[in-house]
Amino acid sequence: MKEKPTTVTKELARELKRISERVSRGHWVPHEVVRKEMLADMAIELHRLAAAYQRTGRGAKGLLDKLTIAEVAGVDPKVLTKIRRDLGERATKRQAA
Repeated sequence: MKEKPTTVTKELARELKRISERVSRGHWVPHEVVRKEMLADMAIELHRLAAAYQRTGRGAKGLLDKLTIAEVAGVDPKVLTKIRRDLGERATKRQAA
């Protein structure tokens, strides 16, 4: 099953256009700033995915892959630990029910 292509919101498109115009005028954004924002966005997206997680084999593998990639990329380990604990608590509650 193919994943849906990435969509860009109007707000993000405007932000990307502003960045592009700024860079074309010779103003650039330091790599560390871009990387920090990217990692923060990854953490937000992982929270969203974990909240919407359904217990399916394919869903579990996809979420595990994304958590692993985020860990290697450098997302804050505290954020990843919180996501894993939340998932574990939800699984424990389902098994207890």
